[in-house]
Amino acid sequence: MAVTEDPWLTWPEDFPGGESRASRPEPPRHWYMRRELHLLIGIAVAVLTVYLAGQRAYAGARATLDERLVQSGAGADAALIGIESEQLSAVRAVAFTQGVGEALVKHDGPALNRLVTPLEANSAVPMIDIVEPGGRVVFAVRSKGAPAPVASRAGLHALSQSLREARGTRGGRLSEIVIYRSGPTLLTISPIVVGDAPVGAVLAMSPLADVLGRISQEVNVELTAYDAIGDPIATTASFNPKPVDSSTAQALMGGGAIVTRYNRTDHREKLGRLIVDHQPDAVLGVSLEDDSNVVGRMVSIDVAIGLLCTALIFASFWARVVLARRLE
Repeated sequence: MAVTEDPWLTWPEDFPGGESRASRPEPPRHWYMRRELHLLIGIAVAVLTVYLAGQRAYAGARATLDERLVQSGAGADAALIGIESEQLSAVRAVAFTQGVGEALVKHDGPALNRLVTPLEANSAVPMIDIVEPGGRVVFAVRSKGAPAPVASRAGLHALSQSLREARGTRGGRLSEIVIYRSGPTLLTISPIVVGDAPVGAVLAMSPLADVLGRISQEVNVELTAYDAIGDPIATTASFNPKPVDSSTAQALMGGGAIVTRYNRTDHREKLGRLIVDHQPDAVLGVSLEDDSNVVGRMVSIDVAIGLLCTALIFASFWARVVLARRLE
């Protein structure tokens, strides 16, 4: 059976006056069809994707860090209340122990040693002083490593206030941060009363540096206490914190909003109030090393690697398809 070729399936050059494919003009290529433009757009989109992914990761890491610092600051204030409570329990135990007041009046050191030393040993308070109304220290107990006793606490504002308010609603018991020659100290004081008259006071004290160190281990951040003019007085940081501006410190202690700054170079710090005995007594700085830029950079690198690998996979498939077409 003879096969007849369909003339409609032949190329135009098979007809008289026909035009070959090679001689036909190529269709016009518009600017938006150029491969260079598509490649440039692809590169721009990839770069923008990498940048935005890194910035989003950077902002997320920074927000997480800020939230952690704020929560740690609140946790530090709460932990400080717990330490105040421990010291308050210690001064109450001493002040309410029968015979302490009489021994103080008589300057009976052995009796005070017998009554007070076991109470200090059973507490977490490293320093206890028994003082007369004039401030002379009659008896002192120290834990190992605590600052040495002194002869007098004369001029201590908390002492005069405690004796003055001995019969008040709080019984003259209060806590505050004081600056001794040995360093800043968290003080809790209670009057010792015999009959209706205060005959002295008991002071429970902890070095502020030790207090911050203990709290820092609980909240896992670096803590720094600044005084009312912004000078650092105690810290757990491995570097020397720079002072806070005086106006900023005053504003914070007056109830101002939390302030954020960089301490040293890369330590992001939140500044707020250090609450002692239900009132601001110092400025509290909570800081951690800011690695949010590292997080953003690593995410950008991961996204860039992912896009590059995707491009290589698509390029390999495209090359296989082109090669297959050429071999047909």
